[in-house]
Amino acid sequence: MPAPVPRPSPVADPEGPPRRLLTALACAAVEPGLSGVLLFDLPDRHLAAVAAAFDRLLAGPAGPPVPRTTLTAATTDEDLWLRPRVRRGPHGIDFALDPGPLTEPVPGPSLVVVPDLARLSVPGKRAAVQLLGADVATVEHAGLSRHWRPEARWLAACRTEDVERVPPHLLDRFPLRLTLPELRTRPGGTPLGPLPAAWDTALDRARAHGPRPPLHPDADFASRVLELLDDQDGTGQRRPLALARTARALARLDGAGRLTAGHAEAAARLLRLRGARRPCAEPPPGPDAADTARSAPRILPEPRPGTDRPPAPGTPVLEPGPAEHIGSARAAGPWPAADTPYPEDAPGPPPEDTALRTPARRATGPRAARGPVVGVRPARDLWDLAPVRTAMEAAKYRAVRESGDRLVVLPRDLRGYVRAPEPVRMLTLVLDHTCREDWDWHPALEPFLHWAYVTRAPVHVVEIGGRGAPNEVRAESFTTPSTRSPRIAAALDRPPGRSTPLAHGLELAEQTLRRAFRHHRAGLVEALLVVVTDGRGNVPLAASHLGRAGRGAVGRTGIDDALAAAGRISGMDRTRLHVLVVDPGRQPYPELPHLLAEALDGRVVTGRPEPEAADHGR
Repeated sequence: MPAPVPRPSPVADPEGPPRRLLTALACAAVEPGLSGVLLFDLPDRHLAAVAAAFDRLLAGPAGPPVPRTTLTAATTDEDLWLRPRVRRGPHGIDFALDPGPLTEPVPGPSLVVVPDLARLSVPGKRAAVQLLGADVATVEHAGLSRHWRPEARWLAACRTEDVERVPPHLLDRFPLRLTLPELRTRPGGTPLGPLPAAWDTALDRARAHGPRPPLHPDADFASRVLELLDDQDGTGQRRPLALARTARALARLDGAGRLTAGHAEAAARLLRLRGARRPCAEPPPGPDAADTARSAPRILPEPRPGTDRPPAPGTPVLEPGPAEHIGSARAAGPWPAADTPYPEDAPGPPPEDTALRTPARRATGPRAARGPVVGVRPARDLWDLAPVRTAMEAAKYRAVRESGDRLVVLPRDLRGYVRAPEPVRMLTLVLDHTCREDWDWHPALEPFLHWAYVTRAPVHVVEIGGRGAPNEVRAESFTTPSTRSPRIAAALDRPPGRSTPLAHGLELAEQTLRRAFRHHRAGLVEALLVVVTDGRGNVPLAASHLGRAGRGAVGRTGIDDALAAAGRISGMDRTRLHVLVVDPGRQPYPELPHLLAEALDGRVVTGRPEPEAADHGR
């Protein structure tokens, strides 16, 4: 029986998400270089408790709460850098502009909370890029000039699926990143658990702002930091600095006198670093692992010496798996979340280097129909008012206005909606996974994804015949705000299944396009429909609606239903809808994609190069 492995210290390997988060917040409190903490998939109900725990680490158990600022989608430059003051001067009441929440001088650090980093306003993003990790900051705005050393700590939350909406130069400003979808807090004053007594000395020294004892690194510390990061190209120098500073913070919490390679490894475990060529652990088996193992082909063991018909050298002998019924099954999910601090490194379209300026809005249609609501702000006119927030603002002053039972609303109480820019173009991809085989369709789809990326168009993907679909006789669809969504990369790499509900997939595409054209008063300016298929639909539309395959022979019913669904799409607005059919060049029946393009009133694009298509036909 092997000897039990000794359990590491709570600092080196935190036990569970609460202790791990508490360790990260303590590192940010004792190390000024770790001024940004980004939490992925943090439940919204726990953000206030986490912010309160961070506040107590910065202020101490007996100190007053630190100044706190919350940045949202409605934050403007005036909310950050300026603060109007009313003063009594020699000539009566006087008005002046003082430094705002991010620039006013305060003793010690302050706390900036961002509930949703993906929806943060452009002024808030500019402030984060300018202040996070900066030794000295300079701001000149509306006559105010300030030069100071930022000491604020930033606590931000973001969903993993929204990472593609955050510019990479903003993500790089957060050195501490944790994925905490399963976080459970405790009731009371210690939501993340008790604070270890060994950390009190380091936290007290950080609050006192006095000189701290120096830490001398060992000879192999720097090399170990680079090894743990796997020497990835194109990531810059912020990640090695973040890992080294986290190791230094852990050493201060431990009360160590030197920085060792063990502290670097403890920091890597805290951040859950995974190298591209050296994963830290194998993923745990899912609940369907046993079923998958039973249905997958099995590799038979090599025969013993002296037996007949030995296998060829280096070639495994495969035994066919048992027959499976086509129908409903449990899906594995489009994109499983991974506990990694850098989700932007996942394979997919390149990230967007967004300029930190407000995007242009549509000029057509009524002002109240310009995109979804993402926040509220003080109203600048009487368009698109937010009545509930206006009433809440007026109710705060009800007692001092002496209005009796009436609610008096003054102009300064009015609040208006903040809306995201409304897309004017859309890309719809219909992906038939069963037409791929050995064909790499990424080069054929790259021009269309590049068009959607340049025009900032949302992408609606309809998947047909993918392995792991919840129901094999039905198509599945999803919509992403941009081409940088990891769900698109997962859809493009999904292996083929056994059925082709082409008619149902075209029906889903038709419904999506009609909703997009009719959703707003002006509708979309342009839509592009790209259908990647060989035209071999083997599932009738009636079977897709019922959700189960019929017992009789299908014949040509699935193809006829697909052509009928394509005919309904061809009757839409042809001035705004462009249709393309990508032909994979499969044999036999090479005429089916052309028949489908004719029914769609679109054009055929050759997906496979001609020499490769000829070889595939032979």
